[in-house]
Amino acid sequence: MTRPRHVLVLGGTGFVGRHLVPQLAADGVRVTVVARRREYARHLILLPTVQVVEADPLDTATLARLVPGATDVVNLVGIINETARETFAEVHVEGARKVAEACARGGARLVHMSAINADPAGPSRYLRSKGEAEALVAAAGAPFTIFRPSVIFGREDAFLNLFATLLGRLPVLPLAAPDAKFQPVYVADVARAFAHALHDDATLGSATTSAGRRCTRSRSSCATPARSPAGPRRSCGSARGSPHCRRACSSSFRAT
Repeated sequence: MTRPRHVLVLGGTGFVGRHLVPQLAADGVRVTVVARRREYARHLILLPTVQVVEADPLDTATLARLVPGATDVVNLVGIINETARETFAEVHVEGARKVAEACARGGARLVHMSAINADPAGPSRYLRSKGEAEALVAAAGAPFTIFRPSVIFGREDAFLNLFATLLGRLPVLPLAAPDAKFQPVYVADVARAFAHALHDDATLGSATTSAGRRCTRSRSSCATPARSPAGPRRSCGSARGSPHCRRACSSSFRAT
């Protein structure tokens, strides 16, 4: 007899999780969200099929306790920038290993959030950590699906809103790579893809790149935020820029 679906969402209070969890609840799916602090999930607590557990989502004991009761696990945990307390190696690599191994032991299906251009030999620590995480997920033995989204945009994103904030403070916004191309994808579409993968066996064992239909340039991405009530702002870009700026720009495009 098939068990009723019970989805454990790690990182459910983040940008994508705030769209995915309500969608699962609307479909009548039982969802458990693991949050470091319960107040971070106050917008999810009132959803009828959602339970919020206050715990570290990457803690081994927490995973050992919660994963066996789930049919599916969605790992959305990730960071864009490293700090003294959180590094890419700890969060992306070790975190992915712990989750994937817990899923293998508990018999749960894993849907894992990676990033476009993830590669163990990638040009940045961020992309290398995402690539290493994918290899660990694939080797753990749990049924898995990996998504590699492009830049994700939406009302609360960390991409266009960053430009909007900078344009509100600076008369001119320098861009290290004004003609860099990317294909941003809408957050609701990413959430729908995750929800679909949970019941589509055709996605098992796959790593799918998710990108929007429209290819744009970083210069163009500033056009909308630049039209602010505070008055017009301008962006200027160097095709070269400093090596540090080029690395930072490239990393930010892939990390959102």
